Amino acid sequence: MNIQTTELKAPRVALVGGQWAQNVGNAFFNLGGEYVLKRVFGDNAVGYFQDQPNYRTLHNKFKGNPDNYVDFVKYLDIDYLVLQGPVLNAWMAASWEKTFKALQERGTRIILLSCAFFKFTGSEIAKVKAFLEAYPPALISTRDDKSYGILKDWLPGVPKYNGIDSGFFLNRCVTPFKTRGSTPYMAMNFDRYPEPSISESAFDAGKFRTMRIELEGAAYHLGIPNFLDKSAHKGKIRSYFADLTDRRKLPETFAGRMVVRPEHRFFPHVTHKIYRQPNATASDEPWTYINIYANADFTLSDRVHACVATLAFGSPAMLFTPSPRSALFGRVGLEEIKTRLVTLDLDYLHEEQEKEIAWLKERL
Repeated sequence: MNIQTTELKAPRVALVGGQWAQNVGNAFFNLGGEYVLKRVFGDNAVGYFQDQPNYRTLHNKFKGNPDNYVDFVKYLDIDYLVLQGPVLNAWMAASWEKTFKALQERGTRIILLSCAFFKFTGSEIAKVKAFLEAYPPALISTRDDKSYGILKDWLPGVPKYNGIDSGFFLNRCVTPFKTRGSTPYMAMNFDRYPEPSISESAFDAGKFRTMRIELEGAAYHLGIPNFLDKSAHKGKIRSYFADLTDRRKLPETFAGRMVVRPEHRFFPHVTHKIYRQPNATASDEPWTYINIYANADFTLSDRVHACVATLAFGSPAMLFTPSPRSALFGRVGLEEIKTRLVTLDLDYLHEEQEKEIAWLKERL
């Protein structure tokens, strides 16, 4: 018996991905970016390769990668290496200089897709500019107006595009399960900052940081205990220790909906924190989360990409974080996401998706 086999060509585009277990939101823009690149280069042209290990949680990223780390991507026979997300950071050289140098000497080109600054500080911007001048990429597409405005006049020979976050392409590349209509729910995703209590009555402003939210024509009060809030703003470790003192029993349901509580940080797996409140879940893969956000009536979260995923599938979201990386919502007209529930026009999103893909095809 003769068995016919089809030999697949090796991919020529290496998409940097990973670190999903410490922040599953990375997977959301990894998957969206994979979809974009396959539209541009073809399905069999794109493959994943790991992110640099110095990005790991609670590590001093400026120290670079471990001495004994084999930076195997330098040995790949590829045409392009693609980086996404807030890679325009102050430790960019510590992470990537050796890799960029080796690849560019061989003729491999670097693409910065859906990229952004991390903190938008003057020192960070200066370090990134110096690094990109030393190792100019083939192309830069940003994910927020602020990043684009900073670098649009850099490197005149490098094409630049004011693009959108790749996580907004999730609705083009993942088809979620449906949920039974008899089980409506909301998603409450708070990893770093304390989940707000919700009440029809006002909270004591002396003990809580207070906000309001409108839902189906009714106004509700949000209250975050001041001690927990202040500790969370002082760093990840402080927020995790402060969480041990949180004695609140948060509700299983609210306004006729189940409250589902996904945690984006599967590792380190702080079990007491993840599962302290009802209806909690955590996973080292992204599809569980995408299903939760895609089917939620709405999402309240301190994670940027929990809101991105929710919005990409047409549901409302509200963000609770001071992170400057939330600038990506302004690019799609959702600047008010920190003050109210917002919804993304999916027809407008489709137009932006196609415009970005068309621009990339034209230049690559």
